[in-house]
Amino acid sequence: MHNYVALTLRGDHYTMGRQHGRQVKQLRPHIVEAIEARFRQIERDGPDARFEALLRETREVLETLDAPLLDMIRGQAEALEFEFDTLLRYDLVAYLRDALTTRHRNGASGELVRHRNGASGELARKAVDGEGCTTWAATGSATANGQPMLVKNRDYRLEHLPLQIVVRATPGSGYRYVYSGSAGSPGVFCGGINQAGLAIADTHVSSTDVGPGLPDYALMMHILESYGDVSSALDYVRSVPRLGRNNLIMADARGHLAVFEIGHRTCGALETHEGTLVNTNHFASPGLQTCFVDTNPPQTEGNSFHRYEKVTNELRAARGRIDVRFAQRLMATHEGPLASICRHPRAGSAPSEWPSEDDGESATVSTSIFLPALRKMLFCHGLPCRGHYDDFVL
Repeated sequence: MHNYVALTLRGDHYTMGRQHGRQVKQLRPHIVEAIEARFRQIERDGPDARFEALLRETREVLETLDAPLLDMIRGQAEALEFEFDTLLRYDLVAYLRDALTTRHRNGASGELVRHRNGASGELARKAVDGEGCTTWAATGSATANGQPMLVKNRDYRLEHLPLQIVVRATPGSGYRYVYSGSAGSPGVFCGGINQAGLAIADTHVSSTDVGPGLPDYALMMHILESYGDVSSALDYVRSVPRLGRNNLIMADARGHLAVFEIGHRTCGALETHEGTLVNTNHFASPGLQTCFVDTNPPQTEGNSFHRYEKVTNELRAARGRIDVRFAQRLMATHEGPLASICRHPRAGSAPSEWPSEDDGESATVSTSIFLPALRKMLFCHGLPCRGHYDDFVL
């Protein structure tokens, strides 16, 4: 069984990056494996001049607008003894990859035709195992105590299982915050909560609306450091250039909930102060619905909609009784390859069966439960059906 690493970071972003690197130095071999696996994946996708131009343009945006993020990556690279350009490319290609995997679709069927079949050059269907997540939030009369909560299962590449970290961050200015993520990755690479009681988490949505802008791990870091409520966080994320291909779900201590759907050119938001919000791996807002591409292999196509429906129905049935124990049970739910919230590596496989890293397969690698009124995060490493939760309080 893998154990996560707890980090304590303090200072400016370069200093926090160096501290991050030093405190996960023992994980460097696993980080190398994750980088190499991601680069192999991108090479199989077939990066071309258009993709490399997008990568350069995104770097230029960061150099112009986000020196703190680049400083953090520079500190991580120095402490972990990586070339800065190598670590930056690793951090960006995972997000910009959507520009390759969703570039072409076969009409209304949505069949992907980007992948080339070996030397023949014949176009073939490119199915990509989804790096998705299941998230939801509840507040007001929906919860047992009337207080808000936000919950996330992180479904990600299996080579990140031993890289899971929980970080207590005290930036040089702004709010203190605690977050979960991956060793060797910058910003807030999963979700977190700050001392004002603002909680935030992300989900991946395979999208055609991707372009040069700030990736969501940068957006979440800046939100947690600078904003104490959902309204101000929404104002911020609407105002800056966005890379796209993600949703953000937020909850604050006063019970304001929001799902912000991120496109490069457009965006959408759902908000409430009463009840629940659910977010998986597709877009629901009218302006972005047509940008979603289901890149899952045939046996798991549509799973985002099935998980969305499953969580929605469970929350509706438990209205007024939603609490931490309910959240833990729900996030450990198994219901076949399409509607399971706790996602194992292969449909129908035993929980102990983990494929090799080159399979590029994803599964649930962590669960986070945020309690904004209490400034608390509960964190479970690995599959929630088998793990336990540790408390982190600000």
